[in-house]
Amino acid sequence: MLPERSESLYTLLLRLSAPLQSWGSGSVYDNRETDDMPTKSGVTGILAAALGRKRGESLEDLQELRFGVRVDCQGVRLNDFQVTYMGEKLNANLSSKVYLSDAMFLVGLGHEKLEFLKRIEDALIHPVFSVFLGRRSCPPTQPMVKGIWEGDVYQNLFDYEWMVPEWRRRELFRFSDTLRLRIVMEDVRGDAAKKDVPLSYSPFRREYGYRYVKEMAGKTVYREQVYTATEHDPMLELG
Repeated sequence: MLPERSESLYTLLLRLSAPLQSWGSGSVYDNRETDDMPTKSGVTGILAAALGRKRGESLEDLQELRFGVRVDCQGVRLNDFQVTYMGEKLNANLSSKVYLSDAMFLVGLGHEKLEFLKRIEDALIHPVFSVFLGRRSCPPTQPMVKGIWEGDVYQNLFDYEWMVPEWRRRELFRFSDTLRLRIVMEDVRGDAAKKDVPLSYSPFRREYGYRYVKEMAGKTVYREQVYTATEHDPMLELG
């Protein structure tokens, strides 16, 4: 659990979007579930990879980052059931993996030191190791980095423009005139605890601590923001 402290002065915003992503904080053995939004442990892994840190190296400075997520598009859950042939003398291995398909999230990382966030930002633009959204089969679409902004994480998550491309918005308004973009913040006064603070990624001693999270007032978007054209370029999602 993070100590209580003053609000962050600067926020690095990240757009996490891909055809598939998976954030399995509760996965066990061959049953690989996914949370409904990015986890702090997963995002910290992205930062560590971009910075060139190897498994087992210290994560203390990254643990200090204030963490929040806005759900711009929840996507749909995709279940991948696999049967792996293990050889004539072994039984087939059954596994179940769950992904979020076509989801989009805005992640905020807050810190008092601007130079620290700039170093992370540069690493994400020029990563040492490849970055993935939860699993190696889930590379992110670009751009991932949305810049460093003044102010605390929650306010920046609330104020930032809705990132869903205009050609995708019509489908999201099929059943309602308004949409509420959920914002979930790390908060010592939070309502729920998650075992989601990475203490070590060592393959010999993976460790995670607890953090508290709180559902905040979400950003509301309206049907009037739907694009009116009837055609779209399917490659725009990669831009």
